[in-house]
Amino acid sequence: MGQQQLLLVILVTIIVGVATVVAIDTFQSSRVDSNRAALRQDILMILNDAQIYYEKPEMMGGGGQSFNTISQDQILSVETSNENGSYTISGSGNTVTVIGTSQSTDVKLTAEATISTDGMDINWTESTK
Repeated sequence: MGQQQLLLVILVTIIVGVATVVAIDTFQSSRVDSNRAALRQDILMILNDAQIYYEKPEMMGGGGQSFNTISQDQILSVETSNENGSYTISGSGNTVTVIGTSQSTDVKLTAEATISTDGMDINWTESTK
């Protein structure tokens, strides 16, 4: 094999190696983004249940315009732990906080929602486990 052919084989090997590393990194990033989106969707469903609890009168098992007594028992649409992550909920007054911790990545999302006359305002924060 000539020297030029040998250099070409080495160059192709390096290019394929770099492309493989880039592809693996892209797939990893996509997996984290997908998990983050799934956590966010689950948290939004939990906040929807929390808003229903807030609006429901106390004698019907609701909060009566308060999140003071909210617990995991009032959340019906999402399990406290699923393939996307595990979730905790706490509340006080007109503010409820939901924390979603990923099962498969280092993503931890916190949503703090406050109910006002204009609706529900949600503040998102993201951290790592």
